[in-house]
Amino acid sequence: MSRIHKALQKAREKRQEQQVSDGNSSPLEKIVYSISKVTPIKTEDLERNHVVSRSASDPRSQIFRTLRTDVVKKMRANKWRSIGITSPSYGEGKSLIASNLAAAIAMEVNHTALLIDMDLRAPRVKDFFSIQPEQGLLDYLKGEAEISDLLVNPGVERLMLLPGVGEAQNSAEWLSTPKMVSLFKEVTQRYKSRIVIYDLPPILPRDDVMTCANHVDCFLMVIEEGKNSEVQIRKAMQAMENSNLVGTVINKSMADELALKAPVFA
Repeated sequence: MSRIHKALQKAREKRQEQQVSDGNSSPLEKIVYSISKVTPIKTEDLERNHVVSRSASDPRSQIFRTLRTDVVKKMRANKWRSIGITSPSYGEGKSLIASNLAAAIAMEVNHTALLIDMDLRAPRVKDFFSIQPEQGLLDYLKGEAEISDLLVNPGVERLMLLPGVGEAQNSAEWLSTPKMVSLFKEVTQRYKSRIVIYDLPPILPRDDVMTCANHVDCFLMVIEEGKNSEVQIRKAMQAMENSNLVGTVINKSMADELALKAPVFA
């Protein structure tokens, strides 16, 4: 594809997304992604992967839609464009919550959603959407790929993914590079209709989240019921005390690993 043709196609995508933002397009009008990769996933496969927020039959979908409504309402009130999903430690379900929240936000016709996997040590977003990218965020940070080369539409209208691939031991250093700062600016400024969801690393093991906290508008804390001690939870909350924490999701409650209590908002 020639550079001119590619530029025209990219401009068309931008115009379509901007029309959604301005309210000039029908709620039924679909954005056609002709440049970004499209890797459709069937609804039943999404549900099998526990991404149920768009399901018409799974009762858990309403929990995520309620979470979406509360989060977006607070973000609108503060004119925030990005939210980071984190947890005190690994294995608490933050990537699952981030994936469901992003899919739910994309259901709103006034918004598009971009889910970025920033957990460079253990990227999981690709698994929930059953995609197998050859490159991810780390390749962009290394200068081996452009953002436009990495974006994937999983066949879900108004949702884009920027997946992670591989594992970086020095993840905090990569997340503090000038290229990462450039990405923060690029993804939030391109479309005013877009809400960016960052699947961040956990807080306690390392300082990854703190290295980029100033570039994320607000945060959601995911805590697995019974996993952490009171001291660990307090330490994680204290680490975020200077950030905009919109609320906490208690996950894996009532002995059901996918059950969620209603989010508690600050």
